Amino acid sequence: MSVYNGERYLREAIDSILNQTFTDFEFIVIDDGSTDGTADILRTYTDPRVRVISQQNQGLTISLNRGIAEAHGIFIARQDADDRSFPERFAIQVAFLSSNKDIALVGSAVEVISGTGKVLATFRHPGESADISEVITKYNCFWHGSVMFRRESFLALGGYSEAFVTAQDYDMWLRFSERYLLANLRDPLYAYRFSADSITVKRMVSQHRLAVLARQLAETRKAGGSADELLADVASYLVSPLSLSERQDIINNYKPWCRLLLKNYLPHEATSLMTALFRYHPSLLFRVSFAVGKILKSPSLLTRFLDHA
Repeated sequence: MSVYNGERYLREAIDSILNQTFTDFEFIVIDDGSTDGTADILRTYTDPRVRVISQQNQGLTISLNRGIAEAHGIFIARQDADDRSFPERFAIQVAFLSSNKDIALVGSAVEVISGTGKVLATFRHPGESADISEVITKYNCFWHGSVMFRRESFLALGGYSEAFVTAQDYDMWLRFSERYLLANLRDPLYAYRFSADSITVKRMVSQHRLAVLARQLAETRKAGGSADELLADVASYLVSPLSLSERQDIINNYKPWCRLLLKNYLPHEATSLMTALFRYHPSLLFRVSFAVGKILKSPSLLTRFLDHA
């Protein structure tokens, strides 16, 4: 687990791991240069399974690679610092990988929860390897924090690509799928916390563009080509102006999340997310209309904006 300024939910996340029914594990936590109370919280844990590594801020991708390089276990389980794992998660996933030697990575269904922990929905992605192979080149069918994988397989693939500041998981799973069989368990074993101030939402553009890049790299590898040209200038790619189609794609990607928040009577969170989202809308008139209309936080009015975005 890597954490950067994650004090708000950190204790809940850590406790969900330490309270696993499967107890034979090491828990590596990378404090990635936090400046809030993260370090103080981490110092309160005396459980010998917890190993804290403090470093200057390097970002999630580099931190995850370091943590996995430091690990000794056969299996690696991911956990984000604002989410929580169900108590049986490790036991079920370890048993599954131990019984299915041909499977290199297993995820699970996920409960999506709000900032306060309210369950908003349960999501299930394809479970069988053949089905996963068919859809993974279209979208990421694994929740990053829910996965457990074989460490040797991860290292054989070279780890997370550090060209990816976001969507590093999608790129990684695409590479996994090209060499190994993968699976998703039907039962939810992980709670993913979704809020308007999450890292994913703050990085809508890079998340979208790097997901596109991950798919382009997969297509290039399939055709026997070199990825060097695509990876040569990722930084410039990320800051270049958005095209109209990209703006619409980003809006369409997050509209279902806005609707989910409204469905669960969370207009304040929906308004925050829509405010972040609609800054990419190409119409000035639409942006101005929304800026005025959002003040009411009316679910019906917000829904109308989504319908016409």
